[in-house]
Amino acid sequence: MNNSKEFLEKRKYIRLNSVFPVSFKISGTCDQKNIDDWVQGYTCNVSKGGICLEASHVERWTADYLQGSGQMLELRIRIPLDLPPIKAIAQVVWMKAIRAKEEEDNKYQIGVRFTAINKKDLDRMVAQAKWLKFSFKSVAVVAAVLLIAFIGSSFRVYRLRQANQKIVHSLVASQQEENQTNKVLEQIVQEKNIISKQIESMSNNVEGSGALKNQYEELVRKEENINDQLKMISRRIEGIEQSVVKQMYKWLKTHQNPTTGLVSSFEGDVGIVKDWAFIYDQALIVSAFLLFDDIDGAKAVLNFFQGHLKDDFQGFNNAYYYDSGDVSEWTVHCGPNIWVGIAIMQYANRTGDFYYLPMARKIADWLITIQDKDPKGGLKGGPEFTWFATEHNLDAYAFFDMLVQVTGEEKYVIARKKVFSWLKEYSLIPNGKDYKAPPINRGRGDSTIATDTYAWSLAAIGPQQLEAIGMDPEQIMDFAEDYCKADVVFKRPSGMEVNVQGFDFSRTANMPRGGLVSPEWTSQMIISFKMLSEYFNEKEDYNKAGYYREKSETYLSELNKLIISSPSAKGLGEGCLPYATLPNADTGHGWLTPHGESTCSVAGTAYGIMAIKRFNPLMFELKMSSGDDACSQEAEDACE
Repeated sequence: MNNSKEFLEKRKYIRLNSVFPVSFKISGTCDQKNIDDWVQGYTCNVSKGGICLEASHVERWTADYLQGSGQMLELRIRIPLDLPPIKAIAQVVWMKAIRAKEEEDNKYQIGVRFTAINKKDLDRMVAQAKWLKFSFKSVAVVAAVLLIAFIGSSFRVYRLRQANQKIVHSLVASQQEENQTNKVLEQIVQEKNIISKQIESMSNNVEGSGALKNQYEELVRKEENINDQLKMISRRIEGIEQSVVKQMYKWLKTHQNPTTGLVSSFEGDVGIVKDWAFIYDQALIVSAFLLFDDIDGAKAVLNFFQGHLKDDFQGFNNAYYYDSGDVSEWTVHCGPNIWVGIAIMQYANRTGDFYYLPMARKIADWLITIQDKDPKGGLKGGPEFTWFATEHNLDAYAFFDMLVQVTGEEKYVIARKKVFSWLKEYSLIPNGKDYKAPPINRGRGDSTIATDTYAWSLAAIGPQQLEAIGMDPEQIMDFAEDYCKADVVFKRPSGMEVNVQGFDFSRTANMPRGGLVSPEWTSQMIISFKMLSEYFNEKEDYNKAGYYREKSETYLSELNKLIISSPSAKGLGEGCLPYATLPNADTGHGWLTPHGESTCSVAGTAYGIMAIKRFNPLMFELKMSSGDDACSQEAEDACE
């Protein structure tokens, strides 16, 4: 093609320098090569008559073919924010090669004239091109304003993150200060008691006892000073704790997907489950939201399950993608489904709204069909499994008991009685004074130590009913403390190391990895120690009540040391709890802890909120009575 023709053809174009993505391929037939492949390029100029497009990595044979006169192309032009792409047929008018110094491949500019294009599409393309050209300065001004606003917003976010991180750090530092002060106090009290006994034994020796009395009085003054310090520290911790627990709630809230209502179970995880929302975790979120009177947040989670409820219900899958709601783990276990039912019942109990009660009934009726297949009335792991877990049956007892209180229906009374009978036969083992034997089995024929079965036995059944069937609730909790307590050094994301006492998933001494602390399972133990304290308080055994209340408070202060700041920008540094103090570690029960070094856990955070709020999700805070059930809180043997 001669230069004058090329110049004349170019003069026909209105020079609207607009860049739109373009795909093109040769239209018609070509004997040399397969012409089905599309070539990617973009526009240089746009007009109603045609376009000038630029393409890289054009194969040599294609370039040679297009140099011929009047070759036809199929075009797909993508206009930003418009779908679908514009389709057109165009004829090559001119073509030239452009060689960039830093590239080995040729670039080509190709001028084409439209031969077939929808008029509305053509007008839309030209209008968009004009807007891009003539509003560039306006766009630049807007962009500058937005950039300034973004910088200002980023600075505010940075300040907020820093403030939140400072609050969390203050809580950890205060807890350490309280622990150290308590140790000093313990030493003073011990020394004071020794001197007191010496004074008593030397009461006849006035001169000798006088010196001891001076020492004793000095220790009394120190004790008073230390107690005053502890009171100040305690008040400071209480104030910080309330700020942090609000941050923990906000962390859950800000991560709730507005479309599905779900929250990703492990923020910061780098493994396969990083976008998964386990339904057990979502059930815990409901109770956590209710503790902050966030009815809409709780309903958003329950609405997800309502939307996935089928007429022929066969259980919800264990996990879904939090953003799309698609199934991520197809396995169906009884336990997580039971917790969804428990969440519904807690929602009904705290709000008086029974909209989701039919869904709870459907879950319970499905569980009963599984229960009916076992002669002993136990619930196996799921419809496709043969193993039986104590934790699932403890959860089921709590769920059926809630349904009995709300509905009074006989089928739930029978289901509760059956599962309790199974627990007595296979899980709850009265050991008398033998504190070395596990008082609770992990499952049928499985005596593996699992910390949650100890905590949940008190939380689901209650100390009174346990004692009524010959179980010692003190022994259960003491055994868990003797064999499952872990004392670890936790390296916080900031690099700060703290000593933490809490509870492992398994018997710590049996784990090659050494001990770790689970915030979720530690929270369960905190709640159960509190229940044991209340139990002895009702029995007017105030010494034991104080002893177990102190244990609950001690482990709560240890739990506070594990609160970390959210690692994501979306979290804004809000407080959350990790799944465990070690990443990618064997729990001893068939799964590993998450991979991330500073992973925030929904289960850990939600259960941590419940521990701080002293809330037991496996029982109603306000007992509901149907009027048809007179023995829902009595030992099952007495109800037969």
